[in-house]
Amino acid sequence: MGYRNKELLTNWQDNVDKLTELTKHSTTRTARKLRLSDMLNTISAGKILGASEHKINGRKLLSTHSSTTNAVPAFLDCLAPEKLPAFLKAFYPELLLRVDYHQACKIVESNLKQLPAKRSKCPREAKDLFVPTSKTDLRRDDKKLLLDCWMAINYATVNQFAGAPLVKTAGRGVYLSWDLINSMLKYPKRATRNKVYNALQLLQIAGFIRLAQDDELTPAGLKLQTVNKNGVTVRKNNVFILNDFDKADPKLITDNLRLDLTTRVSKVIIEKILGIENAKKLFPLVNSGVDEATIARFQQAVKSKGLTPLATLNDAVGSIRSELHISAEQARLYVNQLCQYKALHLIKLKKQMQ
Repeated sequence: MGYRNKELLTNWQDNVDKLTELTKHSTTRTARKLRLSDMLNTISAGKILGASEHKINGRKLLSTHSSTTNAVPAFLDCLAPEKLPAFLKAFYPELLLRVDYHQACKIVESNLKQLPAKRSKCPREAKDLFVPTSKTDLRRDDKKLLLDCWMAINYATVNQFAGAPLVKTAGRGVYLSWDLINSMLKYPKRATRNKVYNALQLLQIAGFIRLAQDDELTPAGLKLQTVNKNGVTVRKNNVFILNDFDKADPKLITDNLRLDLTTRVSKVIIEKILGIENAKKLFPLVNSGVDEATIARFQQAVKSKGLTPLATLNDAVGSIRSELHISAEQARLYVNQLCQYKALHLIKLKKQMQ
């Protein structure tokens, strides 16, 4: 992205004197920081990377002549994750690294090296999911955001450099929330809360991440998994396990779903793809959307027009609305969910008025 000091950071062990000068800081201000983002928010990150910096809603963003990004992706664009533990130990010795931090950085380094690109040797299914075919690709923006969210999850794993591990498998535990993902995105302007939520669902379905189960959590992870709300213990289900990129199965999405980050995938569609037990165990908070009866009614609404497999959007919305006695907005949401599911082989059309 054009950071002036990128070469300096990439080869930091050959430039210790220069970086010692650039990283001068108050140890009392950084000593209790648990996250890389918090540390970068405290020190002069722009000076170290060679970029201008400014804050939006208390979060530091770094800018070059070409783009603006969050501090953690900018920092890791200049310094490979696997080099980060040694770098922090050399210039920020007051920071305590968690015991499995080296493993976390190795996993992330491996994942980032396998990022799909048009000319990479990445499996075709991963390219279909993450890489736009051209500038006219209808899902170009959604594919770019989905890839950005996948990178953000990896950055979030590196971000938590101190504290206790969240899962028993070394280096793989990560706590995910909208705020955390948004602060790790390389292109935060593309994202909305709803699209990020939907991206996380799709990445779960494909197995890039999976929800940590109670027997996989450490005491620190169990503490994060529940929250006391007005005296009642509530499950949050925000602790995930980061999987290896090459062990995920993007075909589960590319074969079954039309990529559409504007619409959440319903529980019944997840059950059809992963099975009822897996859906119940790994997607406990997904409980809305279309059901089997709605799918049957939708198919009937299409067939009754004699245009199988095509029907206009207004026809389908009208039929679902009248038969289920729901609002037009809710009916439209159901139709959007149904049209994500490829097994139905349906296409949305907007009726053009002459």
